[in-house]
Amino acid sequence: MNDKPILIRKSALAVFKNMQILLTREKDNDEVFYMLGGTIEFGENEIDCLKREIEEEVATTIKEGTLKFLAVFEDVAHGRINTRVNIKLYAGELNSEPTPSQEVAEIRYFDSSTDAKHLTPISIQMFRWLKNRGYIK
Repeated sequence: MNDKPILIRKSALAVFKNMQILLTREKDNDEVFYMLGGTIEFGENEIDCLKREIEEEVATTIKEGTLKFLAVFEDVAHGRINTRVNIKLYAGELNSEPTPSQEVAEIRYFDSSTDAKHLTPISIQMFRWLKNRGYIK
């Protein structure tokens, strides 16, 4: 038996507005919100992943020339046993207002005062980092 945790590689986009960050809630989840983005597929780089996921999740595109790499985060994967998630986080702007897709039930902006019940372990880590650097209040 292999005790080494599974590692999921993801790419996420931080979209800021009024010192808050945009998160989405999936239809099969009542409380937890996630960063925009998703799992990097085979043969895909993190930028291609972001472009694909943004269109799938919020029916818009990333504004050309606005992407900026922020940091890499790793923590336990929310709701998964023996699994870790590694996320490359970018900041960027969207070309239009985000609209929930078929998989997204809700879009909302959050700051560091958000109740932890709405966040994953890695999002909590990211929120601290973003607040310490002045991206969110």
